[in-house]
Amino acid sequence: MDEQLYGEAVSLQEHPFASQWNHNTHYYPMLAACIPDSTDRVLDVGCGEGTFCRYVETGKRVVVGADLDSSVLATSVGEMTSVVASAEALPFEDESFAAVTMTMVLHHVHAEQAIAEAGRVLTPGGVLLILDFGRYGGLRDAPHELRDVVTHRVVSRRMRAWDPPSVQADPRDTWADSRAMVRNALPGCTYRRLPMWRYLVKWRKPRAT
Repeated sequence: MDEQLYGEAVSLQEHPFASQWNHNTHYYPMLAACIPDSTDRVLDVGCGEGTFCRYVETGKRVVVGADLDSSVLATSVGEMTSVVASAEALPFEDESFAAVTMTMVLHHVHAEQAIAEAGRVLTPGGVLLILDFGRYGGLRDAPHELRDVVTHRVVSRRMRAWDPPSVQADPRDTWADSRAMVRNALPGCTYRRLPMWRYLVKWRKPRAT
């Protein structure tokens, strides 16, 4: 577990967020790796203070962060800008971003509506990435829960815990309900349950035929 980040080519010893670590930033390298290098416009919905925005801002792409909480909203720097906006009503034109990310957003909002908005502003062929979590649903979740606890204890010893100022909330839906919801909202998406209480959804918007 020390050598690899769950199959990703990032070791814990060189993790870019080792000093600013939580269960979300732990997976930022994985999210960033899912965004093609050629992507010119990225939207991070629920950006908070902008940690992920700054991480994927390369100087060659425009990165926009959107968050409803203006008190924690990221400061615009370089090619990164930020706007006050709701995930369910994004103030952007159709097909205006080649990649859209949503980290720990769906359990705060009307999930289906937020997903529809993300899909609306995504260009054909663009990628939508969702990192979120679910509620314990009973014995069927027990093996994952055990893995989550053990993994957290092992990994967190090597990191410096960081708690961002964003508002937090418990998930309303179970893991199974969350999986069913995103698969229904995003036909053809991939859903992956990750260690440490997270799931990752990846969906590529179909191109017009």
